[in-house]
Amino acid sequence: MEIAIVSDIHDNLKHLNTVLDICESREIEHVICCGDLRSPFVISALGESNLNVYIVFGNNDGDQYNMTRLAEEYPNLHLYGEYIGDEENPLILDGVTIGVTHYPFYAKTMVKTGWYDAVFFGHSHKFHKQKFGKSLFLNPGEVAGIFNEATFAIYDTEFRGCEKVEIG
Repeated sequence: MEIAIVSDIHDNLKHLNTVLDICESREIEHVICCGDLRSPFVISALGESNLNVYIVFGNNDGDQYNMTRLAEEYPNLHLYGEYIGDEENPLILDGVTIGVTHYPFYAKTMVKTGWYDAVFFGHSHKFHKQKFGKSLFLNPGEVAGIFNEATFAIYDTEFRGCEKVEIG
């Protein structure tokens, strides 16, 4: 199974729609968002996609109250706080145990626990892929294309690896 990993959308609906189109063309059903959506209308775009979307907040998600209320209207959206997954309540997709946060310093702690097959994070706007023990430690880059090229990643649960995808 393939899972799209996105981060740092920063209200760029044009690039987000490209990501969603790629997901549809590849028959991807799950998206993990590592924060910094920015505004409630990004929640609407993700909710209307009918993809199963797992979301954490980042430091630029300003209207978290309304984003949370809006997410409740979409059964396909799963909105968490600052992280997804702990030892007692991990996110498991296709047999892969996944940890998610926006912040690299939390992600480093998560990956060191050994609880996860993959830890995904954002914040730096830079694509980063590293193996840490049994875990993949991954930042998919930024969807927004503000500081670097616009990218996201597709994680393959069978091979436990990922590919970097350039947007536009």
